[in-house]
Formats: sequence, C-alpha cells, structure tokens
Amino acid sequence: MNIGIIGLGLIGGSISLGLRKSNFGDKFIGTDSNHKNATHAVELGIVDEIIPLQDLILQSSVIILSIPVDGIEKILPSILNKIRSDTVILDTGSTKYDICNSVFSHPKRSRFVATHPIAGVENSGPTSAHSDLFYKKNCVICDSELSAPDAIEMTEKIYSTMKMRLIYNMTSKEHDLYIAYISHLPHVISFALSSTVLKKFKNENEEKIFNNMIGSGLTSTTRLAKSNPETWLPIFISNRNNLIQAINVYLNQIEIFRDLLKNKDFHKVDRYMKNAKI
Repeated sequence: MNIGIIGLGLIGGSISLGLRKSNFGDKFIGTDSNHKNATHAVELGIVDEIIPLQDLILQSSVIILSIPVDGIEKILPSILNKIRSDTVILDTGSTKYDICNSVFSHPKRSRFVATHPIAGVENSGPTSAHSDLFYKKNCVICDSELSAPDAIEMTEKIYSTMKMRLIYNMTSKEHDLYIAYISHLPHVISFALSSTVLKKFKNENEEKIFNNMIGSGLTSTTRLAKSNPETWLPIFISNRNNLIQAINVYLNQIEIFRDLLKNKDFHKVDRYMKNAKI
C-alpha cells in the first residue's frame, strides 16, 4: 500500500514517521511546494521518494493532505476528481468547516475524511517532525457520516497506529467553534503578549535589562508566538468569525481582572484566580 503525503512539514512528516515506525504501509511518497522541505524529507527518511502531485494522486492508496488550510480547500476538489474509486483522502487542517463545505456536493465526497490531529508545536518543517508527536493526543473526526465506512476504517487504523485518542460525533461547524477557544485564541494571545513586550522594551538599554530578567513565565506563554505565520494566517482567516467572538470574550475577562485591581478588590482577585484552574 502506497501512502502519499502532500505537505512534508511538522504534521505530515510526523505522521509518516509514526506510521513507518509501526511498519504501516509499504511505500511513502511525497510532494511539497517547498523544495528544501522536500529534500529534507527524503534525507530524514520521511518519504522514500518525491514525485509530482499528479503522479502521487494516481499511485497512492491513501492520501494525507497536510498543507495550510487554504491550500487544502483549494486543491481537495481537484484531487477528488482524479482519485481511484477506492482511494482514501484525509486532511489534517486546524479548521474544518470551509474545507468540508468545499466538497460537500462532490460525487466522491465519501472518499474524504475530515480530521484534525491536535498535536502541533511551535516549531515547523520536516526537521521538527518526530514519530511520537501524536502519542496519546486527541484527533477529531468531523462529519463522519459523510465518509464511506471503509474510508473511516482506514483513517481509524492510521491514527490508532500512532496511539491517538479518536473523537467522533462532531460536525465541522462545531469543531471550528470549539477550536477557536482551545487552540486559535491561545495563539493570538501569545502573538499579542510577545508584541506587547517587544514594543515596551524596544530601545537598546531596556532590551538588555529585559534579556537579563526574562523567566519561564514569559517564555512559556509566548512559546506559540514562534509558530509559522504561513500556517496560522490561513487558519485565522478561515475561522475569523469564531475567533473574533473568542477574542471578545477574552478581552472581557482581561477588563474584569484589570478593574478588580483598579478597585483594590483583592479578595475577588484571589477568588478569580482560584476559579480559573482548568
């Protein structure tokens, strides 16, 4: 069984390494618009061979789409046009509704499984990929009733091989609402916090003091600000309305905390913090 990986960065590369570690699949073929990523993917043993997209579509039994979400939405319909009747396609995008909507009426819609393996880190590219990235992480399968049973079964085998916890009974629309708060908002907060600190300590003398004082609190909360904008801008655009809603809710909480401090309601600050543990 040939497994084709479209997009050989962190997620696509880690899926391939995870499956190869368990001897799942016979041959791994890949394609990537970034020539450097493609070269590294072969050197690192992520794929056996780099081939043109059209050849990958025809030669693969399973196609894994692991590129930015706007790219998935753009090419998925044309890939469905070209696949064999038994090929399985799954994507790894962090938003689902726009992708699913782009192929909702496609005659081969049942060959596609909309998935979101929730396991990203701030680093990107094939050099950051590793075989255990998905170990005991969650994977959401959306709109599963629209996918053929054998396509769902193959998808389950792939993610179960990597020891992921599978989550069902969620629509793509529900997924995007929840993920706006759980994943996308934390990235916005990290980008904003990092920008706040950089703006405050922008002159040379203050920057030197800042570098000497920086601790784990700031580094842990700004870790996500190192994430690749080429990946995250399309996500923010795709989930714009849900994300704006999430940002508004967050800003309201920031204002509540600020006002408690301003009014010296310290007992309420204490209660706020005690109630904030997830």
